[in-house]
Amino acid sequence: MKRLRPLRRTAAVAALAAATAAGLLAPVQTASAQQRQEPSGIDKFTQQKVRWEKCGVKDLDQAGARCASIRVPLDYSRPDGPTLSVGFSRIKATDTRHRVGLMMHNSGGPGGPTLDMPLESRAAMGEKLAARYDLIGMDPRGVGRSSPLHCGTSGHWLRSAGYDDAGFRAQARYEQRLMASCQQKYGKKMAYPRHFTTRNTARDMDLLRAVLGERKTSYFGVSYGTYLGAVYANMFPGHVDRLLLDSAMDPGRYGVQAFRDMGRVNEEFMDAWARWAAPRNSAYGFGDTPAKVRATVEGIARQAAREPLKVGPYTADGQQVPAAYAMMMSDDRDFAEAAKNIRILYDAAQGRTVEPTEALAAAFGRPDAAMDNQNSLQMSLICADRQAPRDLSWYRKNVEASRAKNPLYGPLANGVSPCAFWPGGKPAEPPMLSGNDVPGLIVQSTGDPRTSYANGQGLHRKMPNSRLITLKARVHGVYGTYQNACVDRQVNDYLSTGRLPAKDTTCEKAPAGR
Repeated sequence: MKRLRPLRRTAAVAALAAATAAGLLAPVQTASAQQRQEPSGIDKFTQQKVRWEKCGVKDLDQAGARCASIRVPLDYSRPDGPTLSVGFSRIKATDTRHRVGLMMHNSGGPGGPTLDMPLESRAAMGEKLAARYDLIGMDPRGVGRSSPLHCGTSGHWLRSAGYDDAGFRAQARYEQRLMASCQQKYGKKMAYPRHFTTRNTARDMDLLRAVLGERKTSYFGVSYGTYLGAVYANMFPGHVDRLLLDSAMDPGRYGVQAFRDMGRVNEEFMDAWARWAAPRNSAYGFGDTPAKVRATVEGIARQAAREPLKVGPYTADGQQVPAAYAMMMSDDRDFAEAAKNIRILYDAAQGRTVEPTEALAAAFGRPDAAMDNQNSLQMSLICADRQAPRDLSWYRKNVEASRAKNPLYGPLANGVSPCAFWPGGKPAEPPMLSGNDVPGLIVQSTGDPRTSYANGQGLHRKMPNSRLITLKARVHGVYGTYQNACVDRQVNDYLSTGRLPAKDTTCEKAPAGR
């Protein structure tokens, strides 16, 4: 999942061969037996020379960042085969006397670009601490500056299954069309996108670490980025320094189940918003009780299912409106902004002429090349990483079972995955469902609407040497973003010293600031 500012190689490779290829990206030190087993041609990738240049991104260039790219194998079991370009940024450490080393990042998604994420962590860390790190923003393979995938998708794949059989069938057909669009571009077997997986992204990260001449790297991942970080730590435990995982995903629930988990927590978020909106009925007109507010919001979605809403130049149907609600609601400090957007939808449902905000335009507009790129990679990642059920009746059963407790978001979270139409059988490499023994710091809010608090607890249990910082708030993406002094202080202490808190801790939400 990605921080909403809205939630994976599959050629035949034996597990042993894959593991061997995965572990051989450290700079050559001694001629060990393991290194003699290195697949032919892998060494040429570790010996690449980096050519730094301006990034061409205003904020990055002003921060002193420089950008570059390296070549990586499309398929690590065939290092002499086709290659990809992986682009990355670096804000170089200026306090060389106290330098810690690299800190790599991932912003989530799955499939989100990460080139500029170091700007966020730099602000959260503060000038003195940030100066001790080389902050690396690597666009994962398939997005941004890293050999981007483009399927020509007409919209994001996450849509509601609606309110009846017709809605369910329409949503299934939509997902099938998205996958067909990708197959039209990349072939029926999707042979090329099959290599855009989490394991291969982790290998790219370790190759970059080796190219930059570092023995270890620290890592900061958010949302899906916590899964990538857990996979990297599992594959390359000896190469991990400090590991920060924010708004975490339980590896065992990665894939379709992670999206199903979103139903309940988004419903709880909507309930919290309704409790906020009811006393403000004079301002927004949604109803003077939480139940009336809920009825208004659900009524908008049902109206859109009967007849799509006209929102400026865009239309919004019953599949899109629940997804738009979810996009608006990821931070409990932004309740008023959500209300403003929902009021526009309410007016549209009444037949009034309205104009979209930027948020609504992003939710309902035809995606541009960047949005198509992220959508294309997200589908490839989740489908190539882990096999999804292909029987549409399985999805229909889950949709119907979810309606009683999660009437708005159950059909969104349990709808047909595009991976139901992914060609072929099981992935060549099994998904990484377990944790690891690497020490790390997990940060999680109790009301996270994307990766639930239970997911963070699950990862914590699977990483016995980790510590968990709990924030009593409703937000996805905590460190730096939520600006909670209790959380930020503990994270920065860890990044500064490398020492985890002595025990799990809980932080209270600060008084309302916006």
